[in-house]
Amino acid sequence: MPLINALAAIIDETPAQLRLTSDAKPADVALAGVEVVEIEFPKFRDGRGFTLARNLRECHGYTGDIRAVGHFIPDQFRFLIECGFSSFETPEAHPPAQFAAALAPRQPGQALRRHLTRALES
Repeated sequence: MPLINALAAIIDETPAQLRLTSDAKPADVALAGVEVVEIEFPKFRDGRGFTLARNLRECHGYTGDIRAVGHFIPDQFRFLIECGFSSFETPEAHPPAQFAAALAPRQPGQALRRHLTRALES
């Protein structure tokens, strides 16, 4: 699975130093000397990884690489970045190009127009 950064550019693999499940408690984690923290998403609808990344950045002052791994989708890409993720192990079902497209500016109402078009086609 390719690794991408917050600009959706492919990056070289770096060894993970620490892998956390989405239910990990930041206060229980020793971050000293850790260069990469991987946060595992068991399902794309499990939002605990977002909270964990934000807590590591804001409450614990972690400045290293936080990598999302597991099940997440391109629609979540902007939110992952906003929560502090800086690299991503993209799922096989979604190539890096889909994540790059998620960063493209969108016009207001684009989703509404898409849903209305689908409804009219039915």
